[in-house]
Amino acid sequence: MRLVSFSRTLFIIGFAGFIGFSCNNELDPQSPDYVTIPVVYSVLELHRDTLSVRVTKTFSGLGSALNYARIEDSVYFPVATVWLEKWNGDFLVSKAELIKTDLISRLPGTFLEKPNWNYILVRSPETEPLFTGSIHQEYHLIVEIPGLPLIFAKTKAYPSAHLLSPRLSATINIFLNPLEFAWKTEASYSEMYFKLYYTDVYPDTTIARSISWREYHSLEPGKGGTESIFGQDIMKRIVGQVRQDRSVSYRPVNGFQVVIVGIPADLYEYRLMNQVQPPDQIGFPVTNIINGIGLFTSQTINSFDLELDPRSKDSIMIGQYTKHLNFRFY
Repeated sequence: MRLVSFSRTLFIIGFAGFIGFSCNNELDPQSPDYVTIPVVYSVLELHRDTLSVRVTKTFSGLGSALNYARIEDSVYFPVATVWLEKWNGDFLVSKAELIKTDLISRLPGTFLEKPNWNYILVRSPETEPLFTGSIHQEYHLIVEIPGLPLIFAKTKAYPSAHLLSPRLSATINIFLNPLEFAWKTEASYSEMYFKLYYTDVYPDTTIARSISWREYHSLEPGKGGTESIFGQDIMKRIVGQVRQDRSVSYRPVNGFQVVIVGIPADLYEYRLMNQVQPPDQIGFPVTNIINGIGLFTSQTINSFDLELDPRSKDSIMIGQYTKHLNFRFY
């Protein structure tokens, strides 16, 4: 009988110890599962004079992540080598190493404003082949960080778009109803925007401002696009974005543009996947970086100045939709 009681006692003690060990809720944030992952982000814009790549890292620690985001060593790798290559099929056209550069301070936010390390490549006679090219161009990004696997990514890049209509040599009447816009681009996907530049003139100061809106985006790859625009729709877009401000004396209009944006398939798919990702970001990150996370892609942005005819200008200044906004062309 005593033997049975003693056995039961040992069983209870052992089971209680097992439960106590299993229910331990201590979490070691420095466990081997928490590895540093490179985060790479770059959108190549070949129409600019500088190409930029940002290389940062994930971080973990015992304290608040908001505090770690303010520490340079928690955000940046101390040493990294970044290369950009341009390929035409199987032929290497050009290659250059990007220079680590502290750019202007970031806007105040979660991450530290300074330093703002980026790896940049500036247009020069030696690097010009990386900024120009034909429709058959692919860019490779290689990042070497001591102690980590080689980071690699690639993307397509395209030459500038061409506006086929309307003719820019003449004034534009936005009330042709419709006004036809047509353009040609080699990019997989394209978008068309309008952009209005103006200045808010106050009694004691002036502030330059702009508004923009998208009128077209492609749903599938093509060789350009066409879009019909109606003048009243443009008026509604303007009044929907410009805030009425009684303290503004008047608003000179400084420019009106149509903007054609060309993007490769990887950027289109990246945007599409982020639209359907749950709000809490659960799931696999959307990335095209090998041995890291992030995005390496490109886009072309081509702006075309539109000279509006007198009727169009008068409609923006004194028309029923925008009269209260006090725009001035002359």
